Amino acid sequence: MTIVIVVDCFIDKSNGTAVSANNLAKMLKIKGHNVRVVAPYVKGDGFYEVKERWIPLVTYISHKQHMHFGEADEKTLREAFKGADLVHFFLPFKLEIVGVKIAREMKIPYMSGFHLQPENITYNAHLTKIPFIHQFIFWLFHYRIYKYVKHIHCPSKLIKDELIKHRYNAKLYVISNGFTPQLQKLKKQKIDNFFHIIMTGRYTQEKRQDILIEAVFLSKYEKNIKLHIKGLGPREEEYKRLSAKLTHGADLGFVSDLELAKLYSYADLYVHTSDVDGESIAALEAISNGIVPIISNSKMSATKQFALNDDCLFEAGDARDLAKKIDYFIENQSYLQELSAKYENISQTYDLSSCVDKMIEMYNDVLRDFKNTID
Repeated sequence: MTIVIVVDCFIDKSNGTAVSANNLAKMLKIKGHNVRVVAPYVKGDGFYEVKERWIPLVTYISHKQHMHFGEADEKTLREAFKGADLVHFFLPFKLEIVGVKIAREMKIPYMSGFHLQPENITYNAHLTKIPFIHQFIFWLFHYRIYKYVKHIHCPSKLIKDELIKHRYNAKLYVISNGFTPQLQKLKKQKIDNFFHIIMTGRYTQEKRQDILIEAVFLSKYEKNIKLHIKGLGPREEEYKRLSAKLTHGADLGFVSDLELAKLYSYADLYVHTSDVDGESIAALEAISNGIVPIISNSKMSATKQFALNDDCLFEAGDARDLAKKIDYFIENQSYLQELSAKYENISQTYDLSSCVDKMIEMYNDVLRDFKNTID
């Protein structure tokens, strides 16, 4: 089938939604489908470029988060939709809002994902203390776009539960975005006598990498820990200052796939401190390399679903509790190795190919429902 992906952010690989959209497009092509992408800054066959939408103040902030918005170019959207079997929207912004309107006019089946939690907005805009702000954003998303969407992809059960709670009346499909195994999965190795801890992801307010830095500082084994916090984002300079108190500092900055594969080959623990996420592909990638995770038990983080037991969870925002969990694994290396094999095995449940097979089943369901509606 011919599938059109409409998404504001496609080219920036440090953005989780962009990574998910890229992975989906590539795997759909591998499985024999024709894929078109509508997004800013895309070039080449099958890509329909729209200009970036500049919003006073908002664009300045969003660029720091490695996010941008697409102009709702009706001509480009209509051209991309012509002859398509289905349109897959990713976000609740103007590009998608106008896209849904056009898909309805052209009588083309469509559905949407729910990848942006209201907390992603409020954390970075420092609006979390405003009463009922999250309920308002859920309402706004529904009013502007989701009331017209009858099929919604939820990357995790947490997202599904939130949509039910906020009365989204649509068919909800819980399907992991899936992860792509590293281009080069390297053999596990011990490169020195240090205990290596890694976390990857954007340096933003809700990711809470500051908790990890503080936990390493509080660890009984601080002098024997080397910390790797890889990514990009507006809090990088702050993390450099915070990590200066550590004996070995922290290894910060963005890395290539090959450099990340090397890190995974000798990392002992993966820590996920985020307060908010619908699903962490970064955590899945680490787990697939046999790295045991310690994950925040935040009520707004779906990543805690990957934890095999309470040893791999810590109290959200509590650096002392995280430090205790880190120390426990340093003191129980045989148990760490035992869990490593288990995590590598369960990660296969989230393999990108099998997840995209489920997405295709969802697409077929959308097509059937659309056909029944117009018959």
